[in-house]
Amino acid sequence: MQKNDLLIVFASWEDRFQLGFDRDLSMDGIQRALVFYYGSYGVRTQVSRRKVREQCVKNGVEYLQVKLDIEKPADNWRTVIESVEEKATPCQSILIDISTMPREIIWYILWIVEKLSKSVRFVYHSPEEYGKEWLSRDPRAPRSVFKLSGISFPSSQTVLLVTAGYDYQRVRRLLTWYEPHKSMIGIQSGTQFERNSETMAEYEILKKEYNCVVFEIDAFANDFGISAIREMTESIETSSNIVMSSLGPKLSAISLYKLQREKKNIGLVYAPSNQFNKNYSRGIGRSYEGII
Repeated sequence: MQKNDLLIVFASWEDRFQLGFDRDLSMDGIQRALVFYYGSYGVRTQVSRRKVREQCVKNGVEYLQVKLDIEKPADNWRTVIESVEEKATPCQSILIDISTMPREIIWYILWIVEKLSKSVRFVYHSPEEYGKEWLSRDPRAPRSVFKLSGISFPSSQTVLLVTAGYDYQRVRRLLTWYEPHKSMIGIQSGTQFERNSETMAEYEILKKEYNCVVFEIDAFANDFGISAIREMTESIETSSNIVMSSLGPKLSAISLYKLQREKKNIGLVYAPSNQFNKNYSRGIGRSYEGII
């Protein structure tokens, strides 16, 4: 491995944060770890952050944690950019663990490492299983992502594309917020988790209520679902204002980012929530890796 390899992660109370961190260290011989966390969830993540710090000390890894404020996206943008730039500049290669990282933060980091022209890989550690009850609720107003908000033309109609997961209410909030001319919902194919088929069936209600186009995407495929998403946007990319949001498997956030960099008129939108369940997931499952 290259000297000064950098690992970038986002702290969580989920099992897979600490377990995934251990996997990351064993796979890549990391020399530095940059750990972001939200101050509003600081108490929940305190124990896991302490254990990760102890792992860094044990393995001779430099540890830096950076607090963000979920209420202040502009401040977060500046903090993420400055922190990543400082730590990544002397590094030859970077590993971004997106497992428990908010999609907005994923996109900030991908944007800055692209500018730094570094060798960048990502890893996603799936949970062993998701919680049996709600995962997130009380969705906030959607917001455009800095530097990735696309180009909007007043004479064009809005098309919304969402990769959907278990957070049904967040998808509904996006639909009511944008009131798009056309909506496309990408639902996860297959049965990776026990609740998948049952949950995906709920989107048939939105299909009827909002006249949405529902299509299948496999975020766990070799291309992380980008081919299915690209196919849906190809016929409308020059005639519509396209906004995209990732609420499905976290790997779809990578696909949406790559597509936005191909078609910079497309905008990325983050759909935050006010509450996340303490029992969001359990354990750790398969790990997926890719290159940016």
